[in-house]
Amino acid sequence: MSRRGAVLIALLLTAVAVAGPASAAPAATAGASAKAKKCKKGFVKKKGRCVCPKGRTRRGAKCVVVKKKKVAGTPTPTPGAPSPGAPTTPGPTDGPPFAPPGRDLTGTEAANKILPFLANSTFTDCVTGWPTCAVEERYGHFADATLFYCRLTSSSGSDIINGAAPFQIIGADQKADGSWAVTTQIASYGNTTYYTWTVSTTGVTTGLYWGPGSDPRVNAPTQSVGPLQWVRGARNCSY
Repeated sequence: MSRRGAVLIALLLTAVAVAGPASAAPAATAGASAKAKKCKKGFVKKKGRCVCPKGRTRRGAKCVVVKKKKVAGTPTPTPGAPSPGAPTTPGPTDGPPFAPPGRDLTGTEAANKILPFLANSTFTDCVTGWPTCAVEERYGHFADATLFYCRLTSSSGSDIINGAAPFQIIGADQKADGSWAVTTQIASYGNTTYYTWTVSTTGVTTGLYWGPGSDPRVNAPTQSVGPLQWVRGARNCSY
């Protein structure tokens, strides 16, 4: 080999040694970058990205707790119960069915006025009573604070009879014209249920029902009832 060729080979070997492996520098740089990337306080790393942990949402540069929205309850009459010993004697049978108070009443004052009309009455979809109608649904409220719910039919075994369930008024409103609304709490077969009844000046009645485990203060009603008709006198489930 000539002296010139030997010099060229030496120069080439020196250049390779200085450069080193082609991939060594980029790999080292990538590793250092990945190691250096840390999430801010309150964030967690997921699939290479900094995200908010479960139950939190990003708001600006922070993760904040997601607040659960409260379910609004159904508007019900003003809380209030009749005063101890409030009379349950029905009002006069002539004139409007409910004596107009001339001003709006709420709470206990309304409950005292309404009690005589509720405690000796029946809400029914058959005023003349079964069997003059093929099916009758009735709610009889007695002066001893018990409720009878009955669904009477002509089909054997199809009747529904729930009798003598204790009830109490827990909310009441009465308008100046005599119309009224009342919420009752029922102790029924070991469960607590609720009704809100709205009664017009002519006795047309609609209801909302909350089944076991539901509460009108926090839950939507389980079902709607009616329209029914208010009539004087409490009826049980006798035919």
